[in-house]
Amino acid sequence: MENKAFNSASVEWIVLSKAPVAGDVKTRLIPALGKQVACDVYCQLLKRLQETLRQLITSKGGYVALWVAGDCNHEAFNSWADISTFYQQPTNTDLGERMSMAVQSSLSRGRIPVLIGVDVPNLTETYLNNCLDQLASHDLVISPAEDGGYGLLGMKQFYPELFTNKNWGTNTVFESTKSDIESLKISAAYLPLVWDVDEIADVERFMLTQP
Repeated sequence: MENKAFNSASVEWIVLSKAPVAGDVKTRLIPALGKQVACDVYCQLLKRLQETLRQLITSKGGYVALWVAGDCNHEAFNSWADISTFYQQPTNTDLGERMSMAVQSSLSRGRIPVLIGVDVPNLTETYLNNCLDQLASHDLVISPAEDGGYGLLGMKQFYPELFTNKNWGTNTVFESTKSDIESLKISAAYLPLVWDVDEIADVERFMLTQP
């Protein structure tokens, strides 16, 4: 895709989320925090991302696609209703299949899909604006994460190889994806390192970023 064809208003920010039900979200935090507090952390992360995306699309245009596992009508999603289109995540599929479906859905509607994680606090408005800048001159952008995964992945066309043969949830995902990107000779921008809220130390780090 030529640079002149890029328009930030064509970008669709894809968020794969879960309905925040105590016991179903942030399960790795439950032993330390309990089901309800772990769920509360997830709700805070959802709220932070919603506010960031609201500011971003107000200034740059674009779309938000919220793909929900569970109840799309959960009250935690009420604040997303005016900025997002809701989609139901399929059941009995792995993460790669769910991401692949969301990306292809976005592309089928003439949009440029960017997958972003709910639990990545440093995906700020400034960071996402940098993502847009890089998309203007690259076919793909990706954010490596400290845990060996990635926190953001955007592309101008569909690359099925990126969503298969990955050990999702392990520290090999980014390197395996990078290997595919290089093998396919995709013009890619690697954005600054990000981190996820998965462990209790990450929760403390996240709380320090809150106003």
